Amino acid sequence: MATNIVTFLKEFRIISINQPKQKIMKNEIYKGVPLTGNRTTEMIDTVIENRDSMNSKELAKLVGFETYHPLIGMFRQLDKNKPKVIIKTAKKTFNNYYGSGKEKARDLIAKAIMDTKRQSSNVLTLPATEWIMEKNIIKKKSGYKFTAVERDKETFKQMIKNLSNNEELLDSVIATANKSIGEVVVNDKEDTYSSAILDYCGYIDSFYDEINDMMKRNLVKKGGYIAITLSENDRSINHPLRLTSHSNVYIQKCCVEGEVMDGAKVTSELINVLVYTNVGYKIVNKFSYRDTTSNMLLFIIRRNDE
Repeated sequence: MATNIVTFLKEFRIISINQPKQKIMKNEIYKGVPLTGNRTTEMIDTVIENRDSMNSKELAKLVGFETYHPLIGMFRQLDKNKPKVIIKTAKKTFNNYYGSGKEKARDLIAKAIMDTKRQSSNVLTLPATEWIMEKNIIKKKSGYKFTAVERDKETFKQMIKNLSNNEELLDSVIATANKSIGEVVVNDKEDTYSSAILDYCGYIDSFYDEINDMMKRNLVKKGGYIAITLSENDRSINHPLRLTSHSNVYIQKCCVEGEVMDGAKVTSELINVLVYTNVGYKIVNKFSYRDTTSNMLLFIIRRNDE
């Protein structure tokens, strides 16, 4: 079996880049799912109070995680007996594929991609395990090429497995990487990609710097599109524990003092900031919808030809 996998990777030029071990930064606690209201501080207190009396799986269930893995970073920091911690959200792996709104969003993205040339295409994409978006595009118009990225190791393995069982996809995928988007593009030059499908489905403050870097360096060619899917940022904006977090740093970019900000407005305004500060881009489509679990926002941004 191992020999067959190696042969497959060599034959189809699939580039698998091992994801480096996550570095736990000083005074930071990572959590793996979005939390709202005061649940963040309550969760920390719950972990501290119950860790000695409960095993990891029981504790994860108690604070609302599906597995104990998101607690690992927290345990490491608590073991160091730090007197002060900063709450930081880990980037979430997308695992929600369905819903009528999601289908409409995919159609809008496919329509934008098909407005670009196939012959010189290299679409940067986050396919997750199922490759639904990519299969949708090549079904409508074959010939597009993709660089596919997934940071989560297990998701990446399943993604590659599904890729190996689909000949049409194999002809379309020119590279894969088990890294984050930021790690993949760090050394890329201007005009590397024909378009980018950034189906993050997480909160914008987790990806703001990544998106800004791509736009600032003009990694997508003129006439190409950057399609960004995000969850509404509905976390507690003014909670004391968030005063030094990413969320408030970015929210300060778009808020007027005393203004009431909801999740959709925060996300929309931050996208507006990105487009305004990076000359040569225009939002050509915005679509809000609800998938099976969350309120979502799709932004399709075009790099101008001029």
